[in-house]
Amino acid sequence: MTNVVIGITYGAIAGYYGGTADMIMMRFTEVLEGIPYVVMTILFMMIFGTGMFAIILALTATGWVGMASMIRTQFYRFKGREYVLASRTLGASDRSLIFRHILPNAIGPIITKAMLAIPFAIFSEAFLAYIGLGIQAPEPSIGVMLSDGQKMLLQFPYQTLYPALLISLLMIAFNLFANGLRDALDPTKRGEELMDHV
Repeated sequence: MTNVVIGITYGAIAGYYGGTADMIMMRFTEVLEGIPYVVMTILFMMIFGTGMFAIILALTATGWVGMASMIRTQFYRFKGREYVLASRTLGASDRSLIFRHILPNAIGPIITKAMLAIPFAIFSEAFLAYIGLGIQAPEPSIGVMLSDGQKMLLQFPYQTLYPALLISLLMIAFNLFANGLRDALDPTKRGEELMDHV
C-alpha cells in the first residue's frame, strides 16, 4: 500500500508537470532502480537488524519505482486530451485536474500493478529467508521451510516439495488474479496475451 501511494504521488507530479522536474525525478528513480535489492536489504539489516521490519523497508525503498513510471506514462498519455484542456481553460486547479480528470483513467493499471506487487513481495521474502538474510527459524516463512527441506532433500524430499508447490501456487494465483482484474477494468486489453502466443 505504501508503494502504491508513493508511486502514484511521485509519478503524478513527474508526469503532470513534465520538463525539468520530470527529468530530475526520473533520473533519481533510475539511480534507485540500479541499486541491487539484496544490497539494499543488507544495508537496512545492518541498521535495523534482521527481521520483517528491515525487509519491509527494503521493499518500500525501491518498490514504488515501477508504479511511479507507470503513472507518469499514464499522465503523459491523458494530460493532453481535450477534456483535460477544456477543464484547464475553465479554470480547474492542478489538484482537480490530477485527481478528478487524469488519475481515474489510470485506476485499472494501478490495481493491476498493485496486485502483481504481492507475488513479488512473497517471492522476495522467501528468497531472502532461503539465503539466510530474512526471517530466521522458528519464525514461519516459506524460505525457511525450503532451506530446512534442502538439508534433508535426499532422505525426505517432500519437505522441499510442499513449500515449493505452495510458493508456485501463490505466484500463479496472484498473477491470474491480476490478469483478471486487468481484463475487467480495461476490456480493450482482453485477450492480448492469447494473441501474443498465436
